Amino acid sequence: MNRKFVMAGVVVLFLALPSLAAITAQHVDPIPTKESFVPEDMIKARERAAIVPELVTEVREESLYQRRKTLLEKGVGIQDVKHTFMLLDSPIIKAEHEDFYEPVRFMHGKHISVVDGDCSKCHHLRPTDPELSETVACSACHQKAFDPERPERIGLKAAYHIQCMTCHEEMKKGPVDCLGCHSRNAPDHEELVKLRPDPEPWDVTAECLRCHEKQGEDMLRSAHWLWRGPSPYTVERTKEVMSGKATNAVNNF
Repeated sequence: MNRKFVMAGVVVLFLALPSLAAITAQHVDPIPTKESFVPEDMIKARERAAIVPELVTEVREESLYQRRKTLLEKGVGIQDVKHTFMLLDSPIIKAEHEDFYEPVRFMHGKHISVVDGDCSKCHHLRPTDPELSETVACSACHQKAFDPERPERIGLKAAYHIQCMTCHEEMKKGPVDCLGCHSRNAPDHEELVKLRPDPEPWDVTAECLRCHEKQGEDMLRSAHWLWRGPSPYTVERTKEVMSGKATNAVNNF
């Protein structure tokens, strides 16, 4: 085909298309700001976590085999999961224990998939009240620690820890330590950090090191700081063999 005809066709097609600015205006969503972004799933999870259900006083005594069989016969499984994301942040625990860690972000849907839809792994007993669900929340049965009226029941915090860590150990999957499930509750740095109104980057680093000297030393031994590699496409460094954070990077403060 004649090259002139091909080029002419391309020009005609290009002119027929809307401008790039018009396409961008129609299809690119604005970047959400801190004020406009609303994490709806987290907000709903926090609202559900704040609910303290009425204590279940009586439960049906049955073996784990019987319990699993009952749930299978009733058809209770993954299709009954109402909330795939949950936040384990009960007021029951906050009222009884020191609050060193942030709540656990619990992926309910993922966990039920891992155990092949066997709800008895966690919902090991059910209330005797037939009006209540087969899979009531953990906090419906486990609440106060060392309840003198129900000494055989462990508190909610212990129930979470025993259930989660025991299952993780048996399956050799998932964390078994505090920081594996939680993040530490960090103090509000707004009152701790002392910086001038328009600080330089190295001023910020120095202020962080004022309290976190050990973390700074650890970072200097990390791969993030010590990385080195070829830089064939770096302007004016085409013949440099190695470039890296701790050698000749500009922002190595």
